[in-house]
Amino acid sequence: MSGANKMEAKKEDWERGGNVGKKLFVVEARRMLPLLFLLVLLVSLSVYDSFRASPTVKPEDVAAKGQVSFTTADKGEMKENPSFRIAADQASWAAVVDEWSIVLPQYPFQPQHEVALFALHAEVESLKSRALAAGSLGVEVRVNPKRDYFHVVTVPASEVTLQGGEVTWTFVDSRGNVLERFTVGGAKQTIAEEALQK
Repeated sequence: MSGANKMEAKKEDWERGGNVGKKLFVVEARRMLPLLFLLVLLVSLSVYDSFRASPTVKPEDVAAKGQVSFTTADKGEMKENPSFRIAADQASWAAVVDEWSIVLPQYPFQPQHEVALFALHAEVESLKSRALAAGSLGVEVRVNPKRDYFHVVTVPASEVTLQGGEVTWTFVDSRGNVLERFTVGGAKQTIAEEALQK
């Protein structure tokens, strides 16, 4: 058979439906679009589920003898507000150290010449004192709030006490927000007593 005859024989065979195994399947694009769309949806859902994994729930173990089950009503973190204390004598120094459970080195605190300022959850940055009125003194303490931190400073007593007058202690943060304010009498004994009562 010649080459042209072979081609005509194949063409006739194709038109009659013979030799089906060698037929080429023709698929139209409009029939494939819904299948392609469903495939894209399935893949995107699988990717979404893999990123949004929920925590697995551990099956409850058999309770041990004497074990009591509980239900958590709420949980979270609490913001610690800065606290401040003034110590004008050895007893108030020791009382603040005991109250806050802090360990200090053997500092030679001299209550006759200095006043101690304790800051819990804050770092003291600066102090300013100014006369407010006759028999009244204002001390502004600028602090930087810090969690789980304490700072102990000593200040010359002559700059922060007023014999027979009132001293107003104002504790502010870096933005000028008042964190705490209290007024105490002029004698150093009164400062320590009123600060510890607070």
